[in-house]
Amino acid sequence: MAGNHPFSLRALALMSLFAVAAPGPAAGADAYRETYPSAAIDPSRGIAGAGDAAFGSTLQYWQDEKSLEQHKQWIGDPEHEWKLNWKFLDFDRSDDMHPGYLALEAGEKLFKLWAKREPAFRTCLGEGKTDLKGLAATYPKYDPKLKRIMTVESRVEHCAQTALWETFKQGSPANNQISLYFKSLSARAPIRVDTGSAEIMASYRRGEKLFHAKVGQFNFSCASCHTSTGLLGQRFRGQVPTTPFGDAAHFPTYRLALGDIESLQQRFMRCNMQARTKALPPGDPAYTDLEVFYTVLSNDYPVSVPSAR
Repeated sequence: MAGNHPFSLRALALMSLFAVAAPGPAAGADAYRETYPSAAIDPSRGIAGAGDAAFGSTLQYWQDEKSLEQHKQWIGDPEHEWKLNWKFLDFDRSDDMHPGYLALEAGEKLFKLWAKREPAFRTCLGEGKTDLKGLAATYPKYDPKLKRIMTVESRVEHCAQTALWETFKQGSPANNQISLYFKSLSARAPIRVDTGSAEIMASYRRGEKLFHAKVGQFNFSCASCHTSTGLLGQRFRGQVPTTPFGDAAHFPTYRLALGDIESLQQRFMRCNMQARTKALPPGDPAYTDLEVFYTVLSNDYPVSVPSAR
């Protein structure tokens, strides 16, 4: 997600970085919050929304391998490379090996170790099934038994707690590695978040509001960087913000700048800090809503891990 700066969140109601202090939830609900002008997004279109002018009309350049091949001369050209949405770095479109593959191997070993010791770990991840292929492409999803939205990382955390009595917190190395392996079993499968789910769409709408909400000392929102009326395609602090469409497909991803695997919600944390606002822990409901929003914008794009950014 190089060059992307999603800013958010429940800090909207909790932090004194806002124009009105929010000492508690009730006061925070009435706090004045600036928002970036909303961009029209149709969640039923998935990645097709990247073809809209409000988001740079870049879909034509990165939607498939043929499109990338036709524009590969832009790689390394800062004026045009951003239009490729960094998709030339996806695992199935790059010949380069990177440490993300080592994290994938580590995740596979961890998964097989724990699944052998306690088979319930596998069936928990599989929602009652032992075959995990293609399943991660349907996340995030609403779990009626748990009565909450589950991401891949929260599913790993939940199954570790209930089946193994282990603590693999979201954002931890073990969680990232197992999540990476879990998602790799859906590699090349198109993302299919259920937009027909009332719970998912409620989460999506909350995430959409967070996408446009301004936060922090820089008074930025996600939309400030990722729409054409903002910084999309412009050089900003050494990076060029790109469209948010299709981004969720490559997480957890190997971040070259960090030298480590990073989950999508850890990326939200980092962007919050870059926007000079309070970062929330992975698994926070606000980050989950934002992940739902971002992943719906990746619907129809294939899962691509392990990728590098």
